Amino acid sequence: MAEQTEAIQGAQVLAFDLDGTLIDTSDAMLEVYHQVFEEAIESGDAQEQPSKEEIYASFGMIGKEAWRKVAPDMSEEQHRKYKQRHDDLLDEKMSRDSFALPGVPELLKELSRHYEIATASNCGEGYLNNVLRSDDLGEYVTYKLCAGVVEASEKSEVLEELKRRAEGKKIVMVGDRKSDIDAARKAGVPVIGVESEFAEPGELDEADAVIGRITDLPKLLKG
Repeated sequence: MAEQTEAIQGAQVLAFDLDGTLIDTSDAMLEVYHQVFEEAIESGDAQEQPSKEEIYASFGMIGKEAWRKVAPDMSEEQHRKYKQRHDDLLDEKMSRDSFALPGVPELLKELSRHYEIATASNCGEGYLNNVLRSDDLGEYVTYKLCAGVVEASEKSEVLEELKRRAEGKKIVMVGDRKSDIDAARKAGVPVIGVESEFAEPGELDEADAVIGRITDLPKLLKG
């Protein structure tokens, strides 16, 4: 486990990425993408299914960027059509199942005793609401923020809104992808990287600290 650095000392607000950090919807995502592209191929709007690697690479991106990644040959109108279909299918799945990573509900409960908890995700508001409803995670979150809530075009804007709402409290970002590191740097917020299966080697190199599992976070914060 990483040692605490000066940059993350005195944290008052912990801002969490969702996928790969607190939850894992990867299997559901793969299943939904497969169903959507099956329909798109039947309609003549796509030639083939995106690969698992292409789908994983889109994780952490704003919706439009993600669809440009998985379906670069589709028009913007087709992106909107199939993204909506994707979102509807995923919402249905998430309303039934739990996607929290092992230990996350207990972790947030423990951390909420000492820190204010925020979400800082590129997702839409409906997706965030589904995540927070699952396992009653929303009970521990003070600042329920995502790109859809604040109409952001990038994650750094979500963090800027959090800075405004937190009114001078020290914020530390926690995420598993380079996009989290980049957003935190742009917003002037220190960041803790969490190793996950979705990140490529080196993605977390610029984090202020890196932990192997999200459940290692309390030990790191205690120094």
